[in-house]
Amino acid sequence: MATGTEAGPVNLFGQGLLLAGRNLRLNSKADTISTMVVFPIVFVFGFLALFQNLLRTRGVDYAQFLPPAIVVQWMFSVAITAAFFFASDRRNGMLARYRSLPISRGAVVVGRVAADSVRALLAVAVIIAAGYAAGFRFQAGPAASLGFVVLSVGFALTVSAGTSAVGLVSRDPEAVSSTLHVVYLPLLMVSSAFVPADAFPGWIEPFVRHQPVSVVLDALRALADGGPTAGPVLKAIAWLAGLLAVFSAAAVQAFRRAA
Repeated sequence: MATGTEAGPVNLFGQGLLLAGRNLRLNSKADTISTMVVFPIVFVFGFLALFQNLLRTRGVDYAQFLPPAIVVQWMFSVAITAAFFFASDRRNGMLARYRSLPISRGAVVVGRVAADSVRALLAVAVIIAAGYAAGFRFQAGPAASLGFVVLSVGFALTVSAGTSAVGLVSRDPEAVSSTLHVVYLPLLMVSSAFVPADAFPGWIEPFVRHQPVSVVLDALRALADGGPTAGPVLKAIAWLAGLLAVFSAAAVQAFRRAA
């Protein structure tokens, strides 16, 4: 019966993992390799070639400064992919089919979160490896290194909650992807991702320093570089907790209305 199939945490996570496998298989191996492996490496070494000498004159070790920025950039990519596939599932009727099946509604969420986590972890691993080849190092020990990975994935999942809300209200995956790129690129560029905040004009520097992308970047760099980490990390967690609460509520409402 439906109630027996839907009930219990074992079924919730078992069904969620099955859906996670399906979500991961939606991308071809070629797409996964290009977007999660090749492109991050190209961006790491491309930005190093463009800006390393310029930033050295400001006393910035760009090989240490850059990898957290590429990590954040690719966490946005993971989140936009989540929105794309939710919009695709709505267009092709898969979301309606989920409603008709005797499965836990929460399994859909577990499946999406698990798939996004795998994609995020893969991207982080590739970027860290490329960064190490360029000179990036974790200087604050294993616990801080683990914190770096956890915060990176947490950022991806938080943004995914917001992008998923957008994907769930649309039947046009391409339009969703294009719209979200228009939203995220200004946030990334007007942040401390690729240059320090004090390199911006004075009138915009306060916004650059305190917007959430810069706050997460500051925390990631603190976890990588050592020194005081509690303040930056707690500030990043506060931002992510607030955003997650808002985004999750929006995603839940969008899921209930999606057909």
